[in-house]
Amino acid sequence: MKRLAVFFKAIAAGIMISIGGAVYLSCDNKYVGAVGFCVGLISVVMLGMELYTGKIGYIPTEPVSYWFDTVISVFGNLVGCAIIGFILPASDKAVAACAARLTKLVPRTLADAALCGLLIYVCVEIWKRHKNVVGVLFCVPAFILCGFEHSVADMFYFINARSFSLESILFVAVVVVGNGVGAVLTHLLLKGAEKIAEKGKKGADNNV
Repeated sequence: MKRLAVFFKAIAAGIMISIGGAVYLSCDNKYVGAVGFCVGLISVVMLGMELYTGKIGYIPTEPVSYWFDTVISVFGNLVGCAIIGFILPASDKAVAACAARLTKLVPRTLADAALCGLLIYVCVEIWKRHKNVVGVLFCVPAFILCGFEHSVADMFYFINARSFSLESILFVAVVVVGNGVGAVLTHLLLKGAEKIAEKGKKGADNNV
């Protein structure tokens, strides 16, 4: 039952990220659209939905059961994206955005996805520590305006554009991996820094 709940929450997350993507596509001003996209991730963090990019970074320090939940979240997110992607009429902007994405080389795609993974990890971590959405309000527009790749948003764009080629599927798969790499590395860096700081504090206390 727990896994089914994770799947349903992942579908909800995919729906909300897709709505954020739809907001972005509907705005002529990219800055307004980038801020409007925040509705997706704000909903995810505040309502406890299961979003792949918000979960993947914590894998190194979580039990195996968490790994399974993260995998389930990918497929749930995809279902949510498909629901909104097919409900909404195909967008010319989505078609153009997907065509531009498919011109990227794999190393560039991986780098853009990793940097997005870093930013999403940061905004989720800020929420976990401070229950504050300020991280979302800055990190989400940042990754959009920089052209970084968010795997769940890309799922929505490709579905809405009705682009289902092998090339499209491989592109999203590369972004999924890149998001994970960026988030995991950021998590490990922060945890490593915290351990070093903790050891330094204990050493200082022992010398007193």
